[in-house]
Amino acid sequence: MNLDFVKTPFTNNPSMVRYQGNPYNKNPNQYYIKQKKKELKHNKEKLIGESKLSMDIELRKLVTTYIKGEKSLTLEELTLAVEEDFAVMHKGKMELASVCFPSGWIPSNKLGKHLSNIHKPVADNDQLIKSSKKLSEYMCKQSIRRWVWTITTYPELSNFPGFEKPKVSKLENLYFRVETQTSVPLNDETSLFFIKVEVVPLLKIWNTKILESVNSMSENVLNYKDLLQIKKLLNTITQ
Repeated sequence: MNLDFVKTPFTNNPSMVRYQGNPYNKNPNQYYIKQKKKELKHNKEKLIGESKLSMDIELRKLVTTYIKGEKSLTLEELTLAVEEDFAVMHKGKMELASVCFPSGWIPSNKLGKHLSNIHKPVADNDQLIKSSKKLSEYMCKQSIRRWVWTITTYPELSNFPGFEKPKVSKLENLYFRVETQTSVPLNDETSLFFIKVEVVPLLKIWNTKILESVNSMSENVLNYKDLLQIKKLLNTITQ
């Protein structure tokens, strides 16, 4: 795994790069489809949904057209047609959500909410919130990519609210979780936001730059990401 996105000092400020490759896997990994089916079975109404505006102006059809799917696909069928999670942003608001593997949030609760509201719970979020309007506009003009990562004791793709994490114990039981977030413009007011979640054993991709980045995180970020105990363990082992 390329870890160029792991920076020191760590910051939650928007750091995106222009992207010209494929924003999603055109040959879906069936493992992801299987996991999506499992999550939909338990929390479908909370994981996928559309606002009234999305249904009125048929934003779902923009997505099916983009992936060259049948325009009659239901949102659940569309969800199972791609391995990535995705959302549609229209005029800066999330109007359609298909997020089977959320990181501690309930996707349906954010329908109709502006990007600044969605970013509100993030620690050290001042710059992120201030730039939300410009970021939303930029997403409708240019394909862009960014990465959000953390370390966790939980090996599953979905971190739906209420899940119980195993206690921090040893390095072998830690996992590196990264979201590769890629947005593409659909029209002048609308963008499609793909989220590819990967969870791998930390030892498999270990690099000291991860520790350096964790050690540079503020107390607020460490608490938000639940990394206080993990930081202590990493520093104890690597001394």
